[in-house]
Amino acid sequence: MRNISIRLDDASREKLDALAQSQDRSRSWVVNEAIQQYFDHQDWMIEAIKAGIRDVEAGNVFTHEEVMASLDDVIEAARLRRADR
Repeated sequence: MRNISIRLDDASREKLDALAQSQDRSRSWVVNEAIQQYFDHQDWMIEAIKAGIRDVEAGNVFTHEEVMASLDDVIEAARLRRADR
């Protein structure tokens, strides 16, 4: 494992210290956990974007008009159910 250094403003450092203390962990553990969660989120987002691109390329898309018509149907059905109460 290699060391790196970062600069934090006082408020961020205080939050980091408080979080580490509340979890009985070191600053390094908290920072590593945060970075890993960031990487996991970025990996998920990139995969979701790629899946969306594949859907578009395969023609699995709806026009704006189709989506709005479907939503209008859902809204109207909800209104009718509410009126029947």
